[in-house]
Amino acid sequence: MQPDQHDEGIDYLVNGGLGHLTNGVRNAIFARLEVELAPLELTSAQFVVVIGAMRGRARTVNEFCAFAGTDAGSMSRLLDRLEAKGIVRRTRAGVDRRQVQVVLTEKGQALSPLIMPAIARVNQQFLAGFSQDDATQLQTLLQRLLANAAPPG
Repeated sequence: MQPDQHDEGIDYLVNGGLGHLTNGVRNAIFARLEVELAPLELTSAQFVVVIGAMRGRARTVNEFCAFAGTDAGSMSRLLDRLEAKGIVRRTRAGVDRRQVQVVLTEKGQALSPLIMPAIARVNQQFLAGFSQDDATQLQTLLQRLLANAAPPG
């Protein structure tokens, strides 16, 4: 078997392979988001927390760590910066006082109508030249990749 091939015969190129390309796309999207979000004084890392809270995908510090793919120390510093900007507030949960919940402030909630057009502009740039069918197929394929990444069982 050649070193570039998986045993099912699927060609995995070392340079330009799946991981390299998806990481490159992710980095490029986040770099473009930095530019789009600069007028809102948000970084792309801060955007991840704000969008996670806006869409209800994370509520506790631990959930935000998992959502953003970061460790507790980095998330704590990120939340410190967002709190200093008045965008989020950390509160202790009612029953389990050890658990810290993160909520958007009024200022944070007001960012939603400003963030969504920035996301749309980035998406339009990255999907330029794609047909609607191409964009839908890309989304479907990426969802399948994420499904394959889930632990079995």
